[in-house]
Amino acid sequence: MKRILIFFSVIVIISLFMPVGNALAQDGTPGGFPPPTDLYNDAVLLARFIPFLVAIGFGFGIWQAKINSRRVTAPDSPTITRHDLGTVIAHWSNAIGFMTGMLTGAIVLRWLPRPDEMRGIFQIHYIAAGLALFGLASHLAQNIVSGGAGLLPRSLREVREGIAEIIGYSGIFGTELAVFGIKLPKGLRKPLAEIFVAFGIAPPKRLGKFLPAEKVFSYLPWAIIVSVIVVTGLIKSVRYLFAIPPSFVATMTTLHDLFSIAAIVMLALHLSAVLLVPHNWPLLISMFTTRIKTDFVQAHHPLWYEKLRGGSARQAAAPTARANRGATSSGD
Repeated sequence: MKRILIFFSVIVIISLFMPVGNALAQDGTPGGFPPPTDLYNDAVLLARFIPFLVAIGFGFGIWQAKINSRRVTAPDSPTITRHDLGTVIAHWSNAIGFMTGMLTGAIVLRWLPRPDEMRGIFQIHYIAAGLALFGLASHLAQNIVSGGAGLLPRSLREVREGIAEIIGYSGIFGTELAVFGIKLPKGLRKPLAEIFVAFGIAPPKRLGKFLPAEKVFSYLPWAIIVSVIVVTGLIKSVRYLFAIPPSFVATMTTLHDLFSIAAIVMLALHLSAVLLVPHNWPLLISMFTTRIKTDFVQAHHPLWYEKLRGGSARQAAAPTARANRGATSSGD
């Protein structure tokens, strides 16, 4: 897998740099392109850096996957690693990149007041795009190499449990999932909960590492939104290197803008779920510190805790097994 990712990175670099190299060799820009301006040159510079950013992200993700494959958190320690350092860096690179991109994009589209000089705004937008590209490439590489797919929903049951979690923010299912821990009055809460449970919509009794709502209503929508924004943004960038029909670029620009609006809405929902529900606060803190208290994991994520105990036991038994095999071989 590592060789495949390296090969892909090399192909991307070569394919993107060939037209630029030809243009520079001819002391001009490819045919059919507008005459160079400061904004044009900035856009070309971003397009030329794209393969480097992707390659660096791939390399960082592969490195983190290899490092973390040899680490197993002991379940008897005071805290447990929920997110490794690579995941945290990729997450915040994406978050800072996209939030900055949303802000500068809103200025470009005149949703916010525009300054007289726009070149700086575009430059910040391009830097934000670079951060997001690095974060995305790192995330993909690390999960491909490590086989990580824990945030992908796997069954309709998780969809129902995710819906139940969202409904639980209202306090229908008690204080644990409720906004600010405020539950509905018992006379109203009990009959409503019974109706939802009758349709199979109930909070999970035993949680793994990730919440069902985290998988279904956070990671999956973000994956779709980010994919469209990145692909359309790449097309808008490489048009400065390749001759792409203006009508197609216009369509990509429209999609880019529409999904940027979707990203703003999604960000508001995401922050609301994280900040308003006390049960989610330890999960938020772990995205800064990488770790979460073992007591919390044992109480609220028992399936994950049991998996950690099993992994720790297997790792502890491995040296003994190797020693026994060595002793047997020596005896032979």
